[in-house]
Amino acid sequence: MTSTQDPDPARPEARADVPATTTGSPRWIVAIDVGGSGSRLVAARLDSDPGSDADAHSTSLTGRPVAIGPEGSDVAEVVHDVGAAFVAAWTETHGEPPVVAAAAVGATGVATLVPDPTAVHDALRVSLGAERTAVAADALTAHLGALGGRAGAVVAVGTGTIALGTDLAGTWQRVDGWGHLLGDLGSASWIGAHGLRAALAAHDRRSTGGSRPLLAAATARFGPAPTWPAQLYTRPDRAQVLGSFTPDVAAAAAAGDPAAVQILTEAGRHLAESLAAALVPGLPPLAAATGGVLAAGPSLTGALARRFAALRPDAELVPSAGTPLDGALHLARLLAESTGSGGTGGTAGTAGTASLVAHEPWLSLGGPRTDPAPATGSSTAPRDDNHTASHPAPITGDPT
Repeated sequence: MTSTQDPDPARPEARADVPATTTGSPRWIVAIDVGGSGSRLVAARLDSDPGSDADAHSTSLTGRPVAIGPEGSDVAEVVHDVGAAFVAAWTETHGEPPVVAAAAVGATGVATLVPDPTAVHDALRVSLGAERTAVAADALTAHLGALGGRAGAVVAVGTGTIALGTDLAGTWQRVDGWGHLLGDLGSASWIGAHGLRAALAAHDRRSTGGSRPLLAAATARFGPAPTWPAQLYTRPDRAQVLGSFTPDVAAAAAAGDPAAVQILTEAGRHLAESLAAALVPGLPPLAAATGGVLAAGPSLTGALARRFAALRPDAELVPSAGTPLDGALHLARLLAESTGSGGTGGTAGTAGTASLVAHEPWLSLGGPRTDPAPATGSSTAPRDDNHTASHPAPITGDPT
């Protein structure tokens, strides 16, 4: 089985849209989003207003997805590679590396599979020469992007699923995000797995639950059914491989296949359950859903909206204001504009770095940089002992 990736997933690719340097060597902020389907980097000028024409991204890069192995997540390597590709593209245009005031990463598995974010901070420092660094769980950057820094709950659905309810101060309620073997209900990997089960039910001529259209689609994508177990069970990226079948399930549902419609409907209900569970007492009744799987169609999104309304009739489900990458850029800007390791603070319901940095495993902060090393793209990262985190406020739920 194969999933759709860049032609050479080990080498990030950059568009040639790096703008010419203006007088005064402006400082930049960099955001990186690392997930199960790939990695992305964008950069913006620090002195621009968010959302303005001057805030246009300096470059856009894509890289390989994160991989999970016996030693855990390789997110540090992914971050280093895409960061080095950005610096290389910039340097080719300008003759010198960019001045990166702050860089923020939102990555899948930070809360569960990255016990020590030091290596990720190191990767940002070495590849980008970033003065300050932030490493966040993708649930947090999804939250910041979807609600624009406001308090509430967000469910982020891609290869996996995680919901986070927070006031960005003292309440942090995590729901799901347990991986495709234990959870990630309603995610692309969940939808793909259920689609393959329906295909196998048709293959086995079971009386219920089968789908001939899904069997045909799965055979076209993966080959004969008897070969599927060997293709899946030995793959470290099987969640991504399962998720690659989600577009086929969505297409079958759009064509009216009952099994596919039922799978997407159940996925939407699961997402609503996670979102409602994350919206704990004390949080504003505000919620959003974000992620590429929402493009699967009305069977999923309609079920999500109906079930959430039934569970939380008092709450408002709003359209997502932005992506997890937007959230990471928001975080990088806050970090660059703050002073000292504690950040700028912030009022209740807004995203001040003082409240955000106080909550591992959701976020850790590195810097200011004390070493003079520039961005080099070196594959050998010196250990950074400057990243800090504290726990002054109680954390609700289980963030591990």
